[in-house]
Formats: sequence, structure tokens, C-alpha cells
Amino acid sequence: MKKHNRVIYLTALITLGFIIYGCNQEAAPSLYQEKDAGATPVVSNVLPANEALAGVADITINGSNFSPVKEDNLVYFGTAQANVLEASSTRLLVKAPNLIKNDLDLKIAVKGAEKFSTVVKYNLLEAVGVYYAFTKGVDDPMTITVDKNENVLVYIKDQGVRKIDADGKLSVWAPRGAESFFFDMKIGPNNILYGTRNLRAIFKVEEGKPTATYYVIPRTTVAMIALDFDENLNLWTGGSGGYFYSITPALVQTEFQIDYTISAMRVYNGYLYVAGKNSTEEAIYRYKINSNTSLGDKEKYFDIGSAYGLQMVRVGSMTFSSDGDLILGTDLADAFILFRNGSASSLYPGLIGPYARSMGWGTNKNLFYVRESTEAFSLIRVDMQKLGAPYYGR
Repeated sequence: MKKHNRVIYLTALITLGFIIYGCNQEAAPSLYQEKDAGATPVVSNVLPANEALAGVADITINGSNFSPVKEDNLVYFGTAQANVLEASSTRLLVKAPNLIKNDLDLKIAVKGAEKFSTVVKYNLLEAVGVYYAFTKGVDDPMTITVDKNENVLVYIKDQGVRKIDADGKLSVWAPRGAESFFFDMKIGPNNILYGTRNLRAIFKVEEGKPTATYYVIPRTTVAMIALDFDENLNLWTGGSGGYFYSITPALVQTEFQIDYTISAMRVYNGYLYVAGKNSTEEAIYRYKINSNTSLGDKEKYFDIGSAYGLQMVRVGSMTFSSDGDLILGTDLADAFILFRNGSASSLYPGLIGPYARSMGWGTNKNLFYVRESTEAFSLIRVDMQKLGAPYYGR
């Protein structure tokens, strides 16, 4: 009996020891235990506010509870995910996805957080699109310019000048003359159109009338390709043959000798800019305009050959923005070259196709150009988000 009681006593002590030991140990973690959810991301504001260009704009999202690891932030505009360029806990910089739509739900998910941010409504606008579609072989647009009322004037090969108004309606502006098309054309004083035909003359077109000769250059070895007006309404023109010219409203001509051919021309901020090429160099040159008879020395403004390779770029057109960006229309895969602060890059990569042989900047933020492709010729509208430089002709 005593032996039985000792066994019971020992068993109780051992059991009590295990109970005490177990109370002093932490519970082993479960394989199925859930982590605490991260803080929900918060959007305070978006810049630019309300809208931006699809596929082009960099958009800043300010707020809180973002991840400083770029890949851990998932930013959506509707169903399209944006590429996160920079990230901190309070700021995200993203590239707008190429989705053109209004009233999109902009929202953010952060890895580790259970919930999306609150939704911000946002519009993604078209940066580049067909303004007017032509049928290749039927209506082939060759050259364009824009008048003061934002009408786009288009020379249709073998047909004459057509007008596309702000509502997209096409109408006849002037019948064809003896020419097939113009290489360059610009609106001048009194809404008269001036054009070049790779001949030693400048031509003019009045609305409703066929082409007439404006001025014939006496030198027989030259041919004019490009033209532009300065603030005194002198017309500047050049092409091949070793000279370019100023022609005053009174038809007084001055010639300037050069050692290159010219494919495009633009007056900006007191300078004459020309796209020039010879066998050893291709560049944008500029000359300070002192008067119609006097220019400053030639300056090499942008060495295209050094940047892209000699004879690798065909420049068809040239213009400037109001804040001094040079835009060249070319035959490159990304057809617009942007030259800013001494550096060249593609404008809107992947969106602007070749060949940009003629362009015209209207009175607002739209830059128009003729795109030549194997399928069709189209008039393309590019939202530049800024105004063009002053154009003196109109």
C-alpha cells in the first residue's frame, strides 16, 4: 500500500513539473499565422492635376504609406499599370500608361498592405493622333501650314491646296496651278500662301485662285526648297546651288553664299536657322539677322552628323517652341528630334513615326505634320503641351 502511494506521489510531481515548464515557454509559431497588414497607401494630390498625356507624361503622386522600393508599388490608371520611375514613402513618380480615356480610377496598391488607396479620378489624353486620314494614291498630302484661325492648309499632290478646319472638315482652298506640289509653304501677309517648288522662284497662292509667280531669282543655278518670314516680313529662302536669299516686301533681293544645301529653314529670336548638309557635315546652322542685307557669322548650332552619323538623318522640316526647344522632322524611326540645352533626344518616343517631311505649329499647343508611310499619308496632330515660337508671316 505504501509503495502504491509513493508511485502516485512521484507521478504527480512529474506531471506538475511538466505543467510548470510548459507555462514558462513561448508558444511555437504557427505556419498559418498571418502577418500584420501594412498601412493603407494614401494619395494626397497628383501633379499635373486632373489630366496628362497618355504614354508621354511623368506624373507625380504625393501621399503616404508608399514603399521606397519601386517594384513594391503598383499604380493603376483604370486597368493599365503605370511604370514607377522613382519611389519614396511619400512620393511616386510614374510614366503615364498609353491608355487614352477620361475618368479613369487612379489607385495604388503597396505590397504588404491589404487595401488599395482611395480612388482619384484622372484623364489620360491623346498625345499623338491622326487629325485627318487620307487614302494613299488618291489624296496624298505633301506640304502643310497653319493659318491664324487654326485652319490647316494642305497641298494635295496634283490637286491643289485644301483646308481642314477646326471641326475636321475638308474643303478646297485653292485649285492647282502648274505645279504638282510645294516642297515648303508658309502663310504670309494678307493670308497669302507662299511656296517653293525646287526651282529658282517663289510662288504665291491666294484663296480661291491658282498659283502665281511671286519672285524669280536671277541666278539660274539655284533651286529653292525652304522659306520663312522674319519680323519685318522679309522672306528668307534657300535650297541648292550655293546661295540663300532675303526678299523684302518691295521685292529687293540679297544673296548670301553657302557651301551646303538647305532642306529646312526657320526664323527664331532674331536668328535665321537652316538645316544644311554637304559631303562632310550635316548640321543646323544659325545667323544673327542684322537686317535683310546683313547677317552675323555662321554658327554651328547643332551638329546632326556627330550626334546621329553623317548621312544618317534626312531633315524635312524644322520649328521652335515658345521656350526655345528646336524640333526637327526627320525620317528616323522616332521622327521628331528634340534639341534642348545642347542635347538631342527623341520627342515622344514610340509615338511619332516617319517621315515628318512638313510641319506647322498652330496658334495653340498643337503641332501638325504630314506622316508618310507605306500604307497611307496622314495629317498627324501632336499635343506639344506648350505654344510654338512666334510666326511672323501670319
